[in-house]
Amino acid sequence: MSLIRAAGTLVLLAFLSACSGSRHDDPGGGPKLPTSELTDTTVGATYEVHLTATGGTAPLSYTLETEVPPGFSFYSADGKLTGPASASGEFSLRVSVRDVEKSVDTRTYSLKVWPAPVLSAVSPSAAFTGNGYTHTFSVAGGRPPLTFSVAEGSLPSGLSLTQDGEVTGVAELAGTKTFTLRVQDASGVKAEGRFSLEVKPGTGIPDGGSSTSFPLAVGNWNIEWFGSPTEDPADDALQLANVQSVIGDAGVDVWGLGEMVNTAQFNTLKDQLPGYEGFLSNDSTVTLGPTYYSFNEQKVGLLYKTGLVEVRQAQIVLSEYENDFAGRPPLRVDLRITRGVSSVDLTVLVLHMKAMTGADDYARRLAAGQHLKDYLDFNLPTQKVMVVGDWNDDVDGSTTTNPSTGGKFDTPYRDFVDDTVRYAFVTQAMSLQGVASTVSFSTFIDHQLVSNEMLAHYVSGSAAVLRPNIPSYGSTTSDHYPIISRYNFGEVPEHTVKLTAPNGGESLSAGVAFDITWTSAGVNTVRLQYSLDDGLTWSDIVASVPATPATYTWTVPAVESSTARVRISDAQDGTLADVSDNVFLLNRPVPTLFINEYLPHPNNVSGTQTVDFDKMFVEIRNTGTTAVDLGGYSIHDEESRRGDKPARHVFPGGTMLQPGKVYTVYSGASAVPSGVPNVAYANGGDGLRFNRGQNTGSSGDTAFLVRPDGSEQDKGKYGDAIQGVSYNRNPDGSAAGSWVLHNTLSSSTASPRTRVDGSAF
Repeated sequence: MSLIRAAGTLVLLAFLSACSGSRHDDPGGGPKLPTSELTDTTVGATYEVHLTATGGTAPLSYTLETEVPPGFSFYSADGKLTGPASASGEFSLRVSVRDVEKSVDTRTYSLKVWPAPVLSAVSPSAAFTGNGYTHTFSVAGGRPPLTFSVAEGSLPSGLSLTQDGEVTGVAELAGTKTFTLRVQDASGVKAEGRFSLEVKPGTGIPDGGSSTSFPLAVGNWNIEWFGSPTEDPADDALQLANVQSVIGDAGVDVWGLGEMVNTAQFNTLKDQLPGYEGFLSNDSTVTLGPTYYSFNEQKVGLLYKTGLVEVRQAQIVLSEYENDFAGRPPLRVDLRITRGVSSVDLTVLVLHMKAMTGADDYARRLAAGQHLKDYLDFNLPTQKVMVVGDWNDDVDGSTTTNPSTGGKFDTPYRDFVDDTVRYAFVTQAMSLQGVASTVSFSTFIDHQLVSNEMLAHYVSGSAAVLRPNIPSYGSTTSDHYPIISRYNFGEVPEHTVKLTAPNGGESLSAGVAFDITWTSAGVNTVRLQYSLDDGLTWSDIVASVPATPATYTWTVPAVESSTARVRISDAQDGTLADVSDNVFLLNRPVPTLFINEYLPHPNNVSGTQTVDFDKMFVEIRNTGTTAVDLGGYSIHDEESRRGDKPARHVFPGGTMLQPGKVYTVYSGASAVPSGVPNVAYANGGDGLRFNRGQNTGSSGDTAFLVRPDGSEQDKGKYGDAIQGVSYNRNPDGSAAGSWVLHNTLSSSTASPRTRVDGSAF
């Protein structure tokens, strides 16, 4: 077999499974063709495979007894089949091999050729600032799996593209972004298309809307076993941080939450979200709450913005049908929403229906849905009502199989779906489009039901799934995605905020004080944030500061030199926001503490074929005039920097690095020379790890030096690595130096603890 490059991607054509249709004229010592199938390919992809026989008496000769597939060539001398294919289809290749003794082996192989991928030319619809957005690009052809990416340009701020071709998020900045979309199939064949995505201004109202509108955003989110000490996600602190980030950035006014286990963890979440208040269903203020919900079970709850939302009353309803609701009867909360001098009354029911897909589970959901409709019809016939949460079933058809027919049951919520005069699922369109609301399944089960009185104020098309940009989201945060929808109740007194500086084109130096300025009306407090990736992610400058006087002194952070934007928003209403019109520069001075050399792929253990991973190393240099206490600094690779693994090494307090000297951290203890100062081995429990076992011909990795506060001090990124050859600064010992392979600077391949010429620092 051979390793080949296909459309820019290395593809190893491996045999996977046995095939039929073989003939062996000599079952003894004659030649034997491989007993495995051919790997699929794609029209246009480079393809090469050797059907090399084993055994027999050389020389061997090969014959293709069937027609060669279009575009392919077959070589009788060595049984080589090469492409690229020029037509798609499923082909049968009958190959025979004969040795000089005239022993023959014949086998039939199947080869599938997929058509080249072609992107649909349908342009994405316009998004609106402050509104949830979803668009899925479609493609015809290609060998699965297909991977989407932005090859040139960028998406509008707040929107992101998944590898499956789905654009999601909440648009933040009006304007039009033009970008090149790329899709690549499993054979490495690519297709590209140029698209534009317009974001129109609005406070949750399409076509611009009124700046004095009365907007409301409502969300629901099943946060998997939130705070549970025994159930996954295992890292409760990380789950808390991720949840705080998602809710803080979404700017939603009212959240219905599910699977809330730990009340103390929920209270901590509230404390980390300035301007929010809330409670769980077992709270003493909830009528019948402590009776039906205990402290250690899954609970529903409500989170809301203070100053905007007033809780009039909260109670558990339909408790007589507790079993049908899986022991979780709905939480009803009556709210008053106030903006300026205008108020709207709204009733929200938060529920978590019976889970699982058995026939009994379906029957209980069916009964619970009927009880719920009867309750709403009788008790809230003319009110603005929303029912949000984890319905644990879909509305276009059930997730449960009918054992009598083998097909799916009808949706258990048919009574609501058919009563279009009084109710609507604003999330139903996503069900019909095949959008998923959970990480692992393709169905949509986290719905929002509204009464016709509420539907009259629904912002058309605003219901959306938020897909947070969080590494390993499904295992660290939740198995469900947040759902949001938006409403507008009319006019209120003018409510504006406008950023005036920095507004684009400025050049700010790290550590220097800069006055952020703005104008506002009808706003009491504002939140200030900055972004280094054109609005993809935001970091707080200050969570809440008085809107007047309209200035805040910002100490510019010591981040890697980059372009940036600042965002200002109403601290009580994240949908009211403004962003720098253009990017400005953040300039960081050349650091005096930096990575000077690192070895990602060591040589083998002497006399073996085993890589001596202990000898990976990272060398840190201090070019300042005073000693540096490295205590609390840490070394990472990309995996640990994302938070998927602990830091690879954390320097103990009191680890001093003198001026002009270096400190070298090895991956394992066996590599540390005895009696040498300023050396250690990684204490993270798993070595340095830099892309272990995948260094050559891979996408590489990054060595990070991180400050005690979690910000980056320095980093070095590589694509491929040559075994035994380190990456070194050029010029050696200078933070301004570029990264080069060590053997381009001297005859040696690495020089841990010394200069490249072997002399001491």
